[in-house]
Amino acid sequence: MTFDWQENDIKMAQFMVGKMHKIAEAMNPKMIIGGAKKPGTHFDSTVYQTTHISGGAIMGDDPKTSAVNRYLQSWDVPNVFVPGGSAFPQGLGYNPTGMVAVLTYWSAKAIREQYLKNLGALVQA
Repeated sequence: MTFDWQENDIKMAQFMVGKMHKIAEAMNPKMIIGGAKKPGTHFDSTVYQTTHISGGAIMGDDPKTSAVNRYLQSWDVPNVFVPGGSAFPQGLGYNPTGMVAVLTYWSAKAIREQYLKNLGALVQA
C-alpha cells in the first residue's frame, strides 16, 4: 500500500496557508514560521505532516469505482460496514472528526432502521 500527496492536496494546502499567512500578518507578529508544500512534494513519514490520513475504502455511487456505498456498506459483502475516514477519496484539508462522526451516525441509523429489518444491500447497484 502506498500514499503520496496528489496535486490537489498540495493546491488545497497552498490555498489555506496563503489565507492563514494573511491572517497572521494582520496580527503583526514578531515572526511567522511555516509554509505550504511545493508542487511535487512527497509524503515523508519522518516529519509531522498530518495525523488525518484517510482513504482506502472509498465511498461512492458505483461499485466499479468505490468500495462502500453511501451508508458505508461494502458493495461486495452486505453485512460489512466500514465507518471511518477510510471512506474519503482524499484528504479533507482539515480535521475530519466531525465528518467521520456524522457518517458513522448516518451508517448506524441505516443499519438500525433499514438493514436489520431487511438484511441485504441498502443501495442497489
